[in-house]
Amino acid sequence: MLADKLADFGLPPQWSTMREAAVLEQEKGKKIIHMEKGDYVSQEFKPPREALEAIGRALAQGFVRYSPGPGLRPLREALAREMTLRGRPTLPEEIVVTPGAKFAIAATLLLFLGPGDEVIMPNPGYPPDEFWARYLKARIKYFSFSDPRHVDVEHLTRLITPRTRLLVLNSPQRPNGQLIENTEEIAAAMARYPHVAIVSDEIFSKIVYPPHQHRSISSFPELRDRTLVIDTFSKTYAMTGLRIGWVAAPPRLAEKIDILLQNSCTNVSTIIQEAALAALQAPASYQRDLLEKLTRKRNLAWEILSASPYLKADLPQGAFYYFVKLPGLDDKEAARKLLAEGLAVVPGSAFGTAGSGFIRLTFTLEDDLLREGLTLLTEFIGNSV
Repeated sequence: MLADKLADFGLPPQWSTMREAAVLEQEKGKKIIHMEKGDYVSQEFKPPREALEAIGRALAQGFVRYSPGPGLRPLREALAREMTLRGRPTLPEEIVVTPGAKFAIAATLLLFLGPGDEVIMPNPGYPPDEFWARYLKARIKYFSFSDPRHVDVEHLTRLITPRTRLLVLNSPQRPNGQLIENTEEIAAAMARYPHVAIVSDEIFSKIVYPPHQHRSISSFPELRDRTLVIDTFSKTYAMTGLRIGWVAAPPRLAEKIDILLQNSCTNVSTIIQEAALAALQAPASYQRDLLEKLTRKRNLAWEILSASPYLKADLPQGAFYYFVKLPGLDDKEAARKLLAEGLAVVPGSAFGTAGSGFIRLTFTLEDDLLREGLTLLTEFIGNSV
């Protein structure tokens, strides 16, 4: 007999539309415009040339053996320098290279939470955070926002009790692309609760549109030793399918995450680690070009969305998503009908109850498909109200 630990769980809700779209494409040959993927959809987005060349060299040299541990030393040294530039002085021993940011999230929640422990997280937020908290039978509390860019700190502090173990922050935010701007206020408040650790999900830290700037909560000295920063190469370097992320944590916690890593997947592919190191050494022009393309597509999408009298959205400060408010429509039903029309989007309720009535759109498509998809959306909504 199977254990029933997963009896109350399903596949990731944020990928439901993508699964349904794949069936329509593969089995029925239907054309789908993909705005549901949290990924770089257009082939104009590629990893740095240096990273691809590093993969070839590693394969040619037979660099395909075990490398148990928290990551190749040169890569950890480079990531420690990256974290130091964010304002958190970091040693290589505080870095663990993981198979994607999602593993780092799971490992962190596994370390801190047990039955009855409390975790505070955003709503809407990232579904795997809630998955692991529920799996561990922790009690989930949701902090609120005074607006999409400011955490309601008074509400946040009212949620904290002696059983609170973790606070999860996510900036630039998934799913709405907004920065949390009042990090200084949050840091001052959390300094009063030394028993609460902080998980800072920063996977879009490099996808921030000027003049906005990302600030890591770990840069506040009073929080440094109880903050775990999670990041990935997926979004910064268009390496989503290569599955490599990392976590920066105090040494005692980094060691525990390494224990989980080595007892589960042993190590991240050494080939991919070499690619990640090469990506970090790519010229600054790579990042500038990537951000210029994303900025153009963000602005193109804004021109179409803002012209609709029925849709409401904020211009994203970071990431590559729009979180669009629908005019009194059920988001799941709207997503289902849009998919039937050939446009795949994610219902906002996949990210929590506060996402009900919204849809999430990815704008990393080719320009012509982006225009076509958004035109289809605005016409569909106009005919539905």
